[in-house]
Amino acid sequence: MFTIVRSKKKGAILSHVNIFLSFLLIVLAANIALTTSMYVTAERHSVNLAQSSTVEELSQISYSTNFMFEAAKLTLLQLYSNPAALKLMNYDELGQLETSALLRQVGVDNVMMPFVNSIYIYNKQAQKMYFDGKAFPVATFPDQDMVTRLQEPVGLRNLQPIPRSIPSPDHYMNALDESIPSDNVYSFVLFDGSSNMIDNAIILNVSQEWLADTIEAMDPRTGKETVIVDSGGTITLGNERYRYLDDLSGNSAVQDVLRQSEDTGYAVAALGGEKFLVTYVSSPMLDWKYIRFTPYEAVSGKLKQLLLTTLVIFALVTVLSVVAVLFNSRTVYGRFSRKISEMEKKYDKEKHAGYEKKQQFLRMLTARTMEDSVLVKRFARYGIGFELNRSFMTVVLKIDRYDEFCGKYAPEDRVLLSYGLINIIGELSVTRFTHEAVDLGGGFIGILFNPDRSDYEEITVKMEGLIKEIQDKSAHYLGLSLSAALGDLLDEIADVPGSIEQCKEALQYKLYHGPRAVLYVSVVKELKKRDYPFPERSVAELFEYLLAGSDDSVRTCCRSIIEGTRGYSVASLQTTVLRLAIEMQDFVRKYELPTDGFDYNRFIAIANRIAAYETVDEIALDVQEQCASIAAYLSSSRETVRKYERYSGILDNVQQFLEREYANANLSPELIADQLGISAKYLRSLYKKASGESLGETINRYRIDRSKRLLEHPEISVQEAALRSGFTNINYFYTLFKKYNGSTPNEFRNLRLADSK
Repeated sequence: MFTIVRSKKKGAILSHVNIFLSFLLIVLAANIALTTSMYVTAERHSVNLAQSSTVEELSQISYSTNFMFEAAKLTLLQLYSNPAALKLMNYDELGQLETSALLRQVGVDNVMMPFVNSIYIYNKQAQKMYFDGKAFPVATFPDQDMVTRLQEPVGLRNLQPIPRSIPSPDHYMNALDESIPSDNVYSFVLFDGSSNMIDNAIILNVSQEWLADTIEAMDPRTGKETVIVDSGGTITLGNERYRYLDDLSGNSAVQDVLRQSEDTGYAVAALGGEKFLVTYVSSPMLDWKYIRFTPYEAVSGKLKQLLLTTLVIFALVTVLSVVAVLFNSRTVYGRFSRKISEMEKKYDKEKHAGYEKKQQFLRMLTARTMEDSVLVKRFARYGIGFELNRSFMTVVLKIDRYDEFCGKYAPEDRVLLSYGLINIIGELSVTRFTHEAVDLGGGFIGILFNPDRSDYEEITVKMEGLIKEIQDKSAHYLGLSLSAALGDLLDEIADVPGSIEQCKEALQYKLYHGPRAVLYVSVVKELKKRDYPFPERSVAELFEYLLAGSDDSVRTCCRSIIEGTRGYSVASLQTTVLRLAIEMQDFVRKYELPTDGFDYNRFIAIANRIAAYETVDEIALDVQEQCASIAAYLSSSRETVRKYERYSGILDNVQQFLEREYANANLSPELIADQLGISAKYLRSLYKKASGESLGETINRYRIDRSKRLLEHPEISVQEAALRSGFTNINYFYTLFKKYNGSTPNEFRNLRLADSK
């Protein structure tokens, strides 16, 4: 109710267009969701129907296969019970005539089963393989694959079909001909399983065409889409895509099927760039899976018509929805418009009835003190329920990112929002405290409370809960983010102006807490008492990183310096930025760096705008950018970097030479310059600029420091200490010693000896 702006103004929050578009988006989203759901459901239903039909057909194929294989097993058992077959399997010394007679009794012509390719009888003892009325030596029998399986029967199972490709039996008499065609068969082996070795066996080879013709006879359109695969991924019945005995263990779609434990199932897979519905049925007797690859287009073909129908329905529903939304949006907008008009009238009425005058008085009350008699009269005039014998407490609210707020709303809209905020404060506070809220301007809202003189902690706890509710309601209804500062409990109303100023000052510390901060004047007072130690070491590290051109380290160091002001007064933050600017200026001068890459005023501008920042992170970011720009400029000025490196190397050499030769009486800037290969004048100038001290002064100071260490030993005389430190003139040594230490060598020694006792 409090998000109120005039509808006549451009960019109004509530408008006919906004309501219409909101409703329209909701309706369109619902229509799209429902239409998509309908289409997906229909597609899934079509797939399920196709899958169910395919499973039924594959189950029939599986049943037929099992039936035919059972017939093959019965045929083998009949042959096994034939005395002629038993004699051929077990006798090794049979005459040619007897063998021929026995073979005629067990030939293919005597088997009442279609599609029989061939029958073998194996006799290990005789090393014979009997076939088609002839006896073949095992070693020269054309079907050596079967011979190997019989002689090495690992994994060979009784009466289980073995998919194989064998030489065509019609050409067994031409075994030496390499161009013998092959037949695809399923081989059934019947042998005595009581021993590890196979002594005799009957082998029945059934043509693979029998199974292929059976499948195609069921449905010529889909028969070519069916394959049969054993558990190892070998094709036991192929089609145009996959050949007989091909290995599909590497085919992802087939592998997914082989891993399934259910008897039936399906999946959608892409094969060769085409989409297929892969349906399978597991054989209850064989370790085979019957798989059919149905083109997905055949499944979803009917869905195109369904999709077109769905789109037509969607279009009709959308048109009707738009018309309904247009009507409803007008109705809703009319209601909002009436409510807005009512609020505007109420606002104008209260304004003319004394609201603005009351606000003016409250602003005056927060700015200066007035006599009690005047206050009592004004309280009565404006209906203010304050009692002067009670305590007082102030809270100041601040609109976060106030500059953005001013840019977003016109002045008259800001006044209306302020009015709405004061109403929210009144609604939430009226049952808890006697209070008054006032617009202080500049994004500040002051609240004056007049609580009983009770426990301060209890009042503070209640106040914290109230402030949290005000923040939440303001964000929900007005879209405003508020920070708050709570003042101390006051004994009299005369302290209100000072408390208001303290709250405003405390709100500056929301820099360290961000938007929606809740601050306490008492805490801020303690922070202001703390002395802030300026981070000299961190600044020195920053300059080293600048010279080294390390952008990441420069940024990290800058943030560390700014973050180091947490826990201290806001003034320390401003001081840090100013000190950093001064130190940066000295750094530029010290190393004679180009000044056109450094703008001192940018740091001054940051320091002057501290109050305008919302968070300390924003300040750190601006300082980082300034330092990073300096680092980038220095990196681009290679001459400056080389000059610094040259200075640094020379100064290091000077220090090393001094530490090594300080006892040399002839040590001088000229001697050092000669050792370094540069002129003494240039060395003096360079050293002075780099260290701020003359080289001669450094030599004397270093020698005096060395002599002080020697004087701490009682056995070393003053003259010896002077000589060992590089001084040949004892009077000059005394003069320099007193200059740097404020005492003579003897006085220094006596003082140290006394301290050691």
